[in-house]
Formats: sequence, structure tokens, C-alpha cells
Amino acid sequence: MTQTIGEILKSARQLKGYTLDDLQQITKIQKRYLIAIEDNDFDLMPGAFYTRAFIKQIADTVGLDGAALLEEHASEIPQAVVKTTPSTTYTTTSSNRSRLNKNKSKWSSVSNTLKNYFPTILLGMFIVAIIFAIGQAVFSNRAQRNTPVTTQATTQTAVAAETTVATTTTAAPEVTSVTYSYANGNALYYIAKVSKFPLDVKVLNQARNALWAQISADGKVVADGVPATNQTVTGSIPEGTTTIRMDFGYTPLGTITVGGVELTIPEGSTATRIYITIQ
Repeated sequence: MTQTIGEILKSARQLKGYTLDDLQQITKIQKRYLIAIEDNDFDLMPGAFYTRAFIKQIADTVGLDGAALLEEHASEIPQAVVKTTPSTTYTTTSSNRSRLNKNKSKWSSVSNTLKNYFPTILLGMFIVAIIFAIGQAVFSNRAQRNTPVTTQATTQTAVAAETTVATTTTAAPEVTSVTYSYANGNALYYIAKVSKFPLDVKVLNQARNALWAQISADGKVVADGVPATNQTVTGSIPEGTTTIRMDFGYTPLGTITVGGVELTIPEGSTATRIYITIQ
């Protein structure tokens, strides 16, 4: 009887002497996903892309060829759906061709007329430009003779006013503080004092492997991605939000900022979920 891909991975893990907890520690993949893969229960996975990525990572860890295993068992693994846009066929009728020919003839006639008068038009524009330049020079000389001595003082006042405006328009920070509250199970809880919206939440992945990260505002997903090493997922939190939730495929290694303020992650934490209450 042919083994499923989950059975193959489970046998290889056991031959290596790894428990599910060992494999979770090595791959940083949540234990529930490891169990689902070994049971061939791919409906519990976060999506086809993550299913394939996790299977390859597990196979490589237990000494198998991940790419070859995916190819051999392609029929078992859910495939990403690729949407195609049907092409549109345009038909040109004889009446359309006739209308196009008439328009082409009309524009050809207009073009020929413009070519005949172009030298005259160009000469006229040149004369107008000369007259305009002479008028500007005369007006400038008169204005300089009539300008009072107070010009310098007026300029200094304007510069001072611009400096004052630039000083008073400095943008206020989005967040004044983010405080760690407590941990519960695989989740960390924080409290943030927010001064303005929208609020940017950024997750910078500094692990060796790609990291699945999802950011939600009051239960609504605002960002979902799988950043590679040194890549960032950013979510914009709208005004009125009371709770921010972040979910990860494994314990995040990197930097998480809320409105420019970095979260302090407790040392040794293995949490894969973060809650932030906004005040």
C-alpha cells in the first residue's frame, strides 16, 4: 500500500528520533500544523502556499528531499488557484474601416493646411515673444526705481514667519508608549497609548526562514504575508480600533513596531500570538 506524504514524513521523523516537540523547536512550525501534516489533514493549514512551504521544510529537516517529495505527491497537496483573464477579441467591420478611412483623410487635410501656414505662425510667435521681452524689461526698470528702502525689512519678516510655521507644524508621534502587560499560553498582551491614527504596525523578519505573519484590527485582517529574511509586513490600523492582534507561523525573530515604538518581547518567549489593547 502506498504511503501518504504525511506517513512518509512521520516515519522519517521517528527514524531521526525526533518527537513533535523536537521538530517544533527545530523548524519553529506550530505543533498543531505538524500534526495536521502527518495526518494529511491539510484543511487545518492556513493555505496552500504555507502547506507546501511547511512540508518542504519538515522534509529537509528529517533528511528527505523536500522538492522531490512535493513533486511525487502533488495530487495529495492542495494547489494554489491561478486566476486567468479571458482574452477579448475585437472585430473590425467594413463600416468601421470606412469611418476610420474618412477620419484619416480629414486629419490628413488638416495636417497639410497646418504645414502650409506653419512658417507664418512661427514668425508671428517670434515677433510676439520679442515684444513681450521688451515690455518686461521696461516694467522691471520702472519697478526697481520705485521700490522703497523697506524691502529688506519685509523680506526678513517673511523669512521669520516661514520659520515659525515650519516649527509649529512638526507632526505628533502616533504612539506615546507600548507597555508589556502579561503572558497567557502562547499569547503576549500589551497596552498602547495612541495619539493619532492611522497607526502603522510593522513586523521585520530576522529569522533564517520565511515567517507567516497576519495583522488584524478588531478581528478584521489588515495585512497577511510571508516575509523572507530581512523583509517586512506592514498593516495600517484605522481610527476607532480597540484591539490589535498579530498571529505568526512560529515564534517571531526580529523587530515588531507599533507606530514607530518597538515592542519588548520577554526573553525566552515562544509565543505565536500578540494582543495590543489601545487606550
